[in-house]
Amino acid sequence: MDIKSVSIPVKSEKLSGLLFTPKSLGVQKLPSILIFHGRGSNKKRYVDRAQALAKKGFITLIFDFRGCGESGGDFRKQTIAMGFEDAEAGFEFLKNQSLCDRNKIGVLGGSFGGYQAALLSSKYSIASLILASPAVYQDEWWGATPESIDSKRIEIYKHQSGFDKTKAIKAIRKYPGQILIIEHERDDVIPKEIIEAYWQNTLRAKLKEKKVIIGAPHALYEKKFLDRSTQIVIAWFMRTL
Repeated sequence: MDIKSVSIPVKSEKLSGLLFTPKSLGVQKLPSILIFHGRGSNKKRYVDRAQALAKKGFITLIFDFRGCGESGGDFRKQTIAMGFEDAEAGFEFLKNQSLCDRNKIGVLGGSFGGYQAALLSSKYSIASLILASPAVYQDEWWGATPESIDSKRIEIYKHQSGFDKTKAIKAIRKYPGQILIIEHERDDVIPKEIIEAYWQNTLRAKLKEKKVIIGAPHALYEKKFLDRSTQIVIAWFMRTL
C-alpha cells in the first residue's frame, strides 16, 4: 500500500492527514473510508485500523481536527461547528481522489467524531456508516467549545431524554444507508441512553446493526479492545461497501 501525508485546507488553516491507498490494478475505482477521531484525540489513534482497511482494498483517510495532533489551529477555540467544517473538508478531499468510488464511501467516527459523522450523513451520500461510542450535543452548543460548557450541565444532559430533537439524531433518523452502532460496555463518557437514542432513531436505514465491545471503556488503549474494534470495522465495511 501507499501511505502519503496530505494537507487538507479548511478556512485559513490546514488539516494534517494520512491517505492509505491499496495497490490497484489499472484505473479501477476503489471503495473509500473516512475516519474521524474523538475530541482532543488525533489521527494516530486510528493508524492501525486505517492500515488494516487499506490491506483489504479500501482507500482510507485519517486526519487531525483543527487544534489536534499536527493540524493547524488552536484547540481552545475549536467549536462543535468547526468540527463539522473539518469533517466536510475531509469528506470533500476523499471523494475527489482519482481512485475513489463515490458510490462506495464509508465513514467511521468515534465519540465527537461519531457525532460529526452522523451530521455528515444528512449532507452527503454515505453508503456505510459506523458510529463508535458516538457523542451528542444540544443544538444551542453549536457555536461553543465543549470545554466552555459547564461540566455538571453536560453530565445531567447526558442522562436525560430529548436527544431526538438534536441535529445528529434528526440526521440519523433520515439516513437511508447502512449503519453500525458500536457500544463500549464500560464506557464512562457516553452513557447507554445516548447509544439507545441513536439506535432507536435509526428508522430509514436499509441495514442497521449494533455491536458491543465487552469490557471496553470509552477510549480504546488496550490492544485487546483495539483488535476487537478493528475486527468489527473490517467485517462491517467488507459487507457493506
